[in-house]
Amino acid sequence: MFDICVIGHITKDIIRIEKNKKELPGGVAYYFTLALRNLDPYLNICLITKLKNEDRILLDELFKNNIQVFYTNSKETTIFENIYNDTLNFRIQKVRAIAQPFTIEDVLNKSAKIFHLGPLTNEDIPVEVIKYLSKKSKISLDIQGFLRNVEQGEIRKINWKDKEEGLPCIEILKANEEEAKILTGINDIKKAAIKLAEYGIKEVVITLGRKGSLIFSNGKFFSFPAFPPKKTIDVTGCGDTYIAAYIYKRLKSCDIENAGNFAAATASLKIESFGPFKGNKEDVFYFLKTKNLLSYKE
Repeated sequence: MFDICVIGHITKDIIRIEKNKKELPGGVAYYFTLALRNLDPYLNICLITKLKNEDRILLDELFKNNIQVFYTNSKETTIFENIYNDTLNFRIQKVRAIAQPFTIEDVLNKSAKIFHLGPLTNEDIPVEVIKYLSKKSKISLDIQGFLRNVEQGEIRKINWKDKEEGLPCIEILKANEEEAKILTGINDIKKAAIKLAEYGIKEVVITLGRKGSLIFSNGKFFSFPAFPPKKTIDVTGCGDTYIAAYIYKRLKSCDIENAGNFAAATASLKIESFGPFKGNKEDVFYFLKTKNLLSYKE
C-alpha cells in the first residue's frame, strides 16, 4: 500500500512573466508529488497520470526522485500557458491541449492511505472515479480543475456540476478564496467553509494568498499567516505545495495547527525559486524557528 497516491495530469507549462518565457513540466500532480518527495525521501508515493508517449521527458524529474509513475499514453498532453503580470499577483491562463480523462480502470488495484486528486479541467476525473476511490480510502481534493471549463482555449470559471455527488466523498478539500465562493455562492469565507463542511468534508482548507490560509474542522477555525518570502521568483504551484505539506504532516498525525504552520512555511520557501519546492523538512523547521513559532512541534 502506498502512503499517498496522486491522480492528475502532468502538464507542459509555458510560463510568461513580462518578456521572459520558460517551458517546464507542471500541473497539480507535478508540484504536489515532488514537494512530498523533497519533504520526505522515504515516503511511499505513486502518481497516476496520462500524457503522449513523446512527452515522457516531462516525467524525468519524477523518475529521478524514485517516484513510482503509472502513466497511460494519451492522444494529447495537457498544455497550459500561464501569463503573469510583473508583480505575480495576476495570472491569465490559456489551454493549448488536454489529456484524456481518467477512468476506473486507471485506478484499479491501487491502494493508498490517501488518494490526492488534482484535476486541471472539469472533465479530468469523472465523479464515478471519485465515488469508487472513496470506497477504498480517504480522498483529498484540490478543487480548482472542477471549476474550469475550457472554451476555445480559454478557461471559464463555473461551479462543479457534480458537487452534490462528489463533495460527500471528500475528507480534505483544498480551495482558494475565489473557488470557495464559486462552490457555495457565499462571499463570507468563514460561512463558505461551514457550508462546505456540511457535505461531510472533515477538513476544509482555504488558501487566501497574501492573507494566509484558513482551515475549518470539527466546528473550529484555524488561521495561518502567509509568511513573506525573501524574494518572489515563481508562485506557480504554491497552493499545490501548501496542500502537499499539510497532508504530509496530517499523515504523520501532526495536529491541524502545526500542520497548517508547516504548510504555510513550505509554500513560502517554494516561492523563492522556479519549479517545485526544492528544500526539505529541515529547511521548513528552521524557517519556522526563525518566526518564533514556539507552539510549533516537529
